This record gives sequence, structure tokens and C-alpha cells, in this order.
Amino acid sequence: MLADCRGPADDSASSELRDLSRKSVTSLVPFRCIEERFSEVRSGRPRDKVDLSYEDLRKLIGMLLLCVEVDEAWYCRTYPDVAEALNAGAYTSAREHFVKHGYFEGRRPRELPVDEVWYRTKYPDVAERIENGEWESASDHFNNYGYAEGRLPSFA
Repeated sequence: MLADCRGPADDSASSELRDLSRKSVTSLVPFRCIEERFSEVRSGRPRDKVDLSYEDLRKLIGMLLLCVEVDEAWYCRTYPDVAEALNAGAYTSAREHFVKHGYFEGRRPRELPVDEVWYRTKYPDVAERIENGEWESASDHFNNYGYAEGRLPSFA
């Protein structure tokens, strides 16, 4: 399924988000849809710069987040506050929480596989600390610190 151009632009899109949150999205929103959504790009100004408000930036990111796979069970186990909010009816799915809030709060959508060899090569400071016993593995570092630091789990 391909997310459509309407995206989660505002509260009126929340029902669309709820519908999408139960489906597997396999592709990104087409760029033309994002471009149409943010008229600043099409206002005749050069395309080398786009001025967005913080709110519009979050909306744009939200459109892209619809395409991220969220492991519902893992997300709820990892973030018990989200499980409680789901049980209370505040959200219809972990995906909905992730798209609306979780990503912006620094939460991961699922357990991300870490290429141990690549990670240690890319981040020699981590490799050294693993050698010294400070961390068990590259996965251990990434899941506890690396993601929040903006490190990548693998090349691909």
C-alpha cells in the first residue's frame, strides 16, 4: 500500500492515520505529494531552499513516518507508557503513537538490526569500549546509546 498525498497534515487526517496504522505501508509518499502539500515549494521561489515552519516540518516528517514499519508488540513492551495509553484508548495503535509522538520523542519503531562488524568498524570508539567490556556488543551500544546519538545501525 502506498500512503496517499493527504498524509497526517492536521487533526482532520487522524481518521486516515488510524486506518493506515493498521496496514503495512511499503513505499514512501511520492515527492510530488509532499511538494503539493507544502505550497512554499511551488510558490515560484527557487527550489534550492524551502522555508517551513516548525509545525509544517513536523507534518512533513509525519507523512514520511507513515511508511515506517512499527512492531506493535515490541513497541508496547519497550514503552509501557504507550501500552497503557493504548489500553486507555488514547491511541488506536503503536504506529499511531509513533507517527504522532514517538519519533519526535526519540523512540524507535522496532528493534533495529545492528551489523556488528560494520558498526565496530564505523565507530572505533564503540569497538574500543566493547573490547574493554564497557558494552556487551554493538547492538547493546546502539540500543542504549547509539540511536539517541544519531549513529546508524548498519550501512544499508
